Amino acid sequence: MPPKSAFKDDTKKSIIIVPSRVVSRPDQLEGGEETEIAAQISVPHEGGWGWIVVIASFFSIMILDGVAFTFGSLITDITDDLKISDSLVALINSVAIAIYFIAGPLSSAFINRFGFRACIMCGSVICSLSLFCSYFATSFSSLCIFYGACAGFGYCLINMSSSLVVGFYFQKLRSFALAVATMGSSIGIMIMFPANTNLVKLVGWRVVTLLHSGLFGLIFYFGMTYRPLLSLTVLKTTDDPMRTVTYLPSLSTAVLRQTPSRTAKVEGLIPTATERLFSAVSNANFPTAAAVVEDTATVTGTQPGPSTAAVSRLTLKAHTPPSGISRRQLKQVQSIISKTSVQDKIKRNVEISVHVEAPVKRSCWARLCHWESHVPQSRPMYRDDAFYDGRLENLPAYKKSVMDAPAEARTGLEYQLAVSRAATTMDLQERRGVFTTAVRRILATMMDPKLLKKNSFLLLSFSGFLTYLGYLVPYVFLQDRNEKAGIAHHHCALFVSTIGFSNALGRLTLGLLACKINPIKLFTFSCTVAGIGTLSSGLSYNVYYQYAYCSIFGFFISSLACLRSMVIVNLYGLEKLTNATGMMLVFQGVGSLISTPIASILKNNFGYSVAFYVAGFFITLSGIFLLPVQSMAHRENKNMSSK
Repeated sequence: MPPKSAFKDDTKKSIIIVPSRVVSRPDQLEGGEETEIAAQISVPHEGGWGWIVVIASFFSIMILDGVAFTFGSLITDITDDLKISDSLVALINSVAIAIYFIAGPLSSAFINRFGFRACIMCGSVICSLSLFCSYFATSFSSLCIFYGACAGFGYCLINMSSSLVVGFYFQKLRSFALAVATMGSSIGIMIMFPANTNLVKLVGWRVVTLLHSGLFGLIFYFGMTYRPLLSLTVLKTTDDPMRTVTYLPSLSTAVLRQTPSRTAKVEGLIPTATERLFSAVSNANFPTAAAVVEDTATVTGTQPGPSTAAVSRLTLKAHTPPSGISRRQLKQVQSIISKTSVQDKIKRNVEISVHVEAPVKRSCWARLCHWESHVPQSRPMYRDDAFYDGRLENLPAYKKSVMDAPAEARTGLEYQLAVSRAATTMDLQERRGVFTTAVRRILATMMDPKLLKKNSFLLLSFSGFLTYLGYLVPYVFLQDRNEKAGIAHHHCALFVSTIGFSNALGRLTLGLLACKINPIKLFTFSCTVAGIGTLSSGLSYNVYYQYAYCSIFGFFISSLACLRSMVIVNLYGLEKLTNATGMMLVFQGVGSLISTPIASILKNNFGYSVAFYVAGFFITLSGIFLLPVQSMAHRENKNMSSK
């Protein structure tokens, strides 16, 4: 255990709070007092193994979206083989994509309960087995069950795990690392569409599906790289048995009361029927770690006289991964401890003790092959910014948390404490079962219907529904349409790849522009341009005109992935991001479910031109619907503030 004195390392370090928690149990470290405040803190690598995770996430998403969004290369062969209409075949992939989105809240809840690694590995097994069974399918119903429903849920587990895990390994470079990882989607579409097209002509769709099953098996091994991070447990203890922490949601703060209670705990108001979903309450009903810790310190510090005030103790315990801890990470922990000591010595009646486990020396092969178990108390989805992929420096919560702390006393914990929600004792003690509090609380958070009372959010969600009514049409039908229009086959196989390449450029460019331009206006403009491009895609079948359309559509439709979280935060604040994301995923999934079947019916009855006109109209209309959203949201927020 390093001394709690003075490690003089002043370099700035990055911390990520996985969950903050309030625990009521005997504290073995401090001789029996009741533990009042605890926060689980993970120390990201900010490089090193973190980049291995980025690479694994990139390839996982590349395989996932490379299979999910290139179904158009298989649709003709499946139609001929099963002797069914192409509208039914299109429905198979629509079911998979719909569940890909709609199951997002459930997948996020499982991540909160079992961790990123277990979820992505389970998703890999589900997808691999589902596509393997699809190889033997001889009817529409069996293919719809295995290739559609089962594979779609596996898609969702892989997507949520790979898209979110990178944010917990980085802070300073978080937006860049997330951009690199999510670009795997565009690269996968770009590579796999022409590959699938050529392979189908050689060996048929069944062998290609078998190949995809093997590719999903590789994701199992990519997921093994999502190792537990070095974590710190921060315990706030007191010898005062009369203190209770009560959270009042309407005031958004933690209040300390002197009550005849023998334990320190978080008491929430009894939720109404509308506040309770899935036998749990949402994150909004819990205080942030900062609110609890700061108010506890304030009450402790305001007691007059050294002998009458209850003594609070801050205990930091480092949990090193079984594979060991590097010298750089140990130095990082020591720096955190040093700065925390400086900060808390400013306050009265605060004592600090530090417990750091000695690193375990292992060979390179042992570190690579050693399995590191999931931390049961880890609750990553209790962070308000779990779905945020923009620059943290642009968030008001980040600016406020940094400005409130003196420069000499900053530990790097301020922002994480401000965006992390507390957990109850019962939550942290649950070790058995699937639908525990950790799962039900996230479902209640993401599916909380209160946002639907806002007209602006209804308009935003309906805009997402309209966008996804037309989004999949170019991916599924563009190749076949252009081949029948007389364009050479080798060009038709590259049109969707062009969409994927320009989509990658769009993610980077629009993500950077959103830091300078209002993301809502940029999102509105992008959807409108993508829709107008699709409307006009059938005006000419010149090969260069079609390449231009694919470039424009792919570039601007990338806003759906890279700007969504920034738009939500701009309109409703960071604390509503998880809730709004969950509700919007449902709308997008419903739109995807009926998108390609409708387009298939239209093209069979009226031709490809009408199908693309309707798809382009829906996407354009979604952009037009976004025009009044910002003013409506500001007016609603103003009315709420006045009330």
